[in-house]
Amino acid sequence: MSVTNKFTAWFALIYLCCLSMLFQAPALAESLSMLDYKVTPEVIYGEGEITQNGKSFFRDLWMDFYEPLAETKKPRRAIIFTHGGSFHRGDPRRTYDEDGAQDTSPGDYCRKFATRGYVCFAITYRLAPEGPIPSGEGYTEDDLDRNSVTIMFDQVNKIRNNMGLDPLDPSAPEDIELMSDAVLSAAEDLRTALNHIRKFSRKYNIDPEHIVLGGFSAGAITTLNVAHGMHEPVAGAFLLSGGNVGFDILQTVTPSSDNPPILLFQGQNDLNAFFVAIPILIEHYQEVGVNYKFAWVPAFGHFYASGVTSLSGDGSKMSVEERIVQFLEETWTGS
Repeated sequence: MSVTNKFTAWFALIYLCCLSMLFQAPALAESLSMLDYKVTPEVIYGEGEITQNGKSFFRDLWMDFYEPLAETKKPRRAIIFTHGGSFHRGDPRRTYDEDGAQDTSPGDYCRKFATRGYVCFAITYRLAPEGPIPSGEGYTEDDLDRNSVTIMFDQVNKIRNNMGLDPLDPSAPEDIELMSDAVLSAAEDLRTALNHIRKFSRKYNIDPEHIVLGGFSAGAITTLNVAHGMHEPVAGAFLLSGGNVGFDILQTVTPSSDNPPILLFQGQNDLNAFFVAIPILIEHYQEVGVNYKFAWVPAFGHFYASGVTSLSGDGSKMSVEERIVQFLEETWTGS
């Protein structure tokens, strides 16, 4: 064999080896990660009332359940993650991509948490196009600020346009009622999920006293409404771009109320609604003594991934994921 042919043969062999490794690597990485955790999809945690063609009925509500496979002698700490989508769209497995930025789905967050030893539940809830009917149980109209939903209408109408739905009018009482019913129904569904998980804590091998709520956008609003609006018993809450909508947190959060610690994130170029809501929320937390932390995500808008850098007032710089994990550990250590 000539030198040229030998070189060609060796080059082809090396190329094939590299090509083989390239295509095997993702599969290998997935197989390794699957050794760390188990996913049980579409676990029914309750039901919620919706309307269709003028008639109401109840539909199942489901969640994906992520658990580490490593054995443990004591119950694990748990996270319930609620997805975003302007209360109109989305599910735990969906990733959003807008203006060149992509977020991290609830399912991806749960995988990350499960590999760190936490149990994570990624829930669904009733959405506005379904015509959800909130029960109104566990709170009163005095706890609510229904008009606050209009702060979301600009973003909501962008989504409704993409879905082929008519825009909402912030001056129309029926449109305010439609959105406030969706916001309240989502909070009731998260509360239902929390109660289900606490009731079956042994089945899920979790400590019912160490559950943290978290969510993105509409899911962050829902998280806030359950933790600081309904005052459900949770160890903490983290909000990825959310604010005070639906429940009147300025009324429900007082120095004497049960106010779990909270971590707030906001993109540098986030939605205008949150530039209005979050400063008011922080000022109130300072007044009543709520244990809160705030971090902003430079160079990003409403959508950002878990691995991007976040900055806080104490000068720390770390990824969104690492900051959440730090908050979790501090919250659970202090509880």
